[in-house]
Amino acid sequence: MALGLVGCGDDAAIRPGDIRAYTAPRPTAPPIASAARVEGGAERPSTTRLRYDLPDGWVDGSGPSGMRLATVTIGDPAEGREVTVIPASGSLRNNVERWQKQLAGDDAASVADAVDRALTDAETVDVDGTEATVVLLVAAPAADGEAILGAMVPLDDASSLFVKFKGKADVALRERANFTRFVSSLRWN
Repeated sequence: MALGLVGCGDDAAIRPGDIRAYTAPRPTAPPIASAARVEGGAERPSTTRLRYDLPDGWVDGSGPSGMRLATVTIGDPAEGREVTVIPASGSLRNNVERWQKQLAGDDAASVADAVDRALTDAETVDVDGTEATVVLLVAAPAADGEAILGAMVPLDDASSLFVKFKGKADVALRERANFTRFVSSLRWN
């Protein structure tokens, strides 16, 4: 008499010790390798780089660092008036809301009103063929308070390039046009 043993099981079942590899599609946005100012400075080797033009009186900062693709300062670097450029995710509204909370705390009604006003007054600019949004958020009272100039440049469906200045309201109001020109000068090269 012959006896056969037959086991039940799925050959595709995961067992202890299995190692599996999966392939995910690459994002369509340009790779974020480094940032460089167009005029001057040593060229860093890279396939795709963020480039920009500085407004008069703005100074190139330390360059790419951590999440930052670029750091520039408005005027004297010792005064700490930084404009940062970072890749991140999230919707425009969610980021504007987060920025407003940095200025005014967590009062939901006042934050929502300020966000609505900022988005209504937002400016759109062309950034290397992509529509970007620039907002101004001002804490009350504006005369001696802080402000945030922020811009969102979509890279793909999941991520954007964020440009942000947080500092004295009088500086933000004075530099708003320069900030917008800086944002519109961003390009991949």
